[in-house]
Amino acid sequence: MQISSKLFNQQQLKQFSSTTEELQDLQNKIATGENILRASDDPVGSVELSGLNVVKKQIEQYERNVNSASDRLNLLDKNLENLSNIMIRAQELIIQASSDVLGASDRDAIALEVDEMKEEILSLANAKDSNGSYLFSGYKTSTMPFVKDLAGKINYKGDRGISSLSISESRVMETTLDGGSLFEAVKGSDGSNVSIFQMLEDISFSIRTASGGVNAVKSTGVAELTFENKNPGTWTFDLTGNLGTATITTEITGEDPSEFVKQINLSSTGVTATINDDGKTIKLTDSVNGPMEIKNLSVYGIDSAQKTPGSFFNVQPTDGSGNNIGSIQKLYDNNQLPSKQIDNIASAQVHIANNRGEIGARNNSLDRQIEHLAERRLAVEKDVSELKDADLAALVTNLQSMLTSMQASQQSFVKISQLNLFDYLIR
Repeated sequence: MQISSKLFNQQQLKQFSSTTEELQDLQNKIATGENILRASDDPVGSVELSGLNVVKKQIEQYERNVNSASDRLNLLDKNLENLSNIMIRAQELIIQASSDVLGASDRDAIALEVDEMKEEILSLANAKDSNGSYLFSGYKTSTMPFVKDLAGKINYKGDRGISSLSISESRVMETTLDGGSLFEAVKGSDGSNVSIFQMLEDISFSIRTASGGVNAVKSTGVAELTFENKNPGTWTFDLTGNLGTATITTEITGEDPSEFVKQINLSSTGVTATINDDGKTIKLTDSVNGPMEIKNLSVYGIDSAQKTPGSFFNVQPTDGSGNNIGSIQKLYDNNQLPSKQIDNIASAQVHIANNRGEIGARNNSLDRQIEHLAERRLAVEKDVSELKDADLAALVTNLQSMLTSMQASQQSFVKISQLNLFDYLIR
């Protein structure tokens, strides 16, 4: 009898302990709102939940990457917008400087503004993102991309790499532009690559030295021509007379005008050339005393505007009687002239617009991607919720039922225990 009572007590205590653990487990699930607190609660569901959480974290990382890429691209676009505005202003200034009413001091003041714009563009080219990485240095994000040397020339120190971020399991998004191509490979009006920094420098030089020049000189009957030659080599220009137009090409190594005279007389334009008594001045005479035109001068070695032009024609137009018409006109290499710089600026604007268009296309793609990722994340979160979230109403009902049952068991245990103890004392 004593052994049976003892065994009964042990069994009841063990049962109470187990019930208490179940109650604690129910209370924890109610408190957390989660149905799976341990793998043992639902082994299969726990494995599935673990996999879903991994996918969710991946999606959240892709979302962060998309936002980071969008921020970076928006910063790029803002810099390009500022660059475009600077080039528009440069175009306005060179048109303004081309006016005949401006004096040298006025043009110099305008050129000074252009010089400052070049420094402003340099600052844009060396811009950083929020992480302190250079935007236009390729993979060399810690290297300043554009550096001015002792001679004032701006050189690219980055590489041609383009950084990117993963925005899905199978796709990456480019988040930078090739700084070398953006700032140093603008297709000029002649098809050659031009640096934006060189372009601004050419504008400054053109305003200061070549704004008073022309790209075509017209005369009637007679004209007198001299030249300066600091760029020995091939000189090319178009000459028009009463018989038509010819392109004159000749090698000039010094100050001797005889080669010009030879090639002009071979041109069959109706224009003849002779050398005046000074040995330097070329006299051009149309055979019928008609109009003449000289234009499109190209001088060897002049690929951009020069600070001090050293090779050009001085042309004195005259009338049919040999009387001077106006002042001597300077015919510069086409690359020296403001008109060439205006054409280059137009090319730069197209170049910048194309790059901005590329950025816009990437941003549009990112917008679609962030929507897609949000949909994926919501679907995963729904699956997680179905596995993980507890049915609070059912848990509360179960808890109440267990509490009621436990209270009844405890009361019965107390009565039985008291009876067994009384009987034990009587004996």
